[in-house]
Amino acid sequence: LYSVDDLQSIISHNLAQRQAAAVEAETIVEQEASEFMAWLRAQGASETIREYRSQSEQIRDELTTKALSALQQGGDAQAILQDLAWKLTNRLIHAPTKSLQQAARDGDDERLNILRDSLGLE
Repeated sequence: LYSVDDLQSIISHNLAQRQAAAVEAETIVEQEASEFMAWLRAQGASETIREYRSQSEQIRDELTTKALSALQQGGDAQAILQDLAWKLTNRLIHAPTKSLQQAARDGDDERLNILRDSLGLE
């Protein structure tokens, strides 16, 4: 048999447990919502990433086709490979180089740092 005080104690204990569980659940929901929003924002970059990758692959394919053609015509393999590597490097770094130069001309250190970070430079 329980007294009213015993029941009140049990009720208070259960209420405290439910409140603690509610706070924990709220924290989990906030964390998951934050992670979902970060994922959703990242999806906005997907099209840009696809375009950048596609552009790079087109450049690679174009230059590879030219190099293979030169090889089939009997050109010097070493010279052709060096030319391919040089042209590929220049074509791939052209746009980032222009962006870096423009940021420097504008005195935009923040953009310059973002570009450096994007390029994996320290």
